[in-house]
Amino acid sequence: MERAVQFHTRVPLYALHGRNSCPSCGASQWFVGRIIAECACCGDTLPINAAVRPLQTQAFGTIAA
Repeated sequence: MERAVQFHTRVPLYALHGRNSCPSCGASQWFVGRIIAECACCGDTLPINAAVRPLQTQAFGTIAA
């Protein structure tokens, strides 16, 4: 008998206009780019929350492949 296993994992995201602590080292200094933010202390990277940048996510639909 097969059983479906669901994993509910929380993906940490970098939120613009908010306090962000690094999930690895707890520091709050970041190098922020267009897509990711990198912790200045340990180098861990987090994707930037797209919910606070709706204009950029809409622009991806108009880019020709």
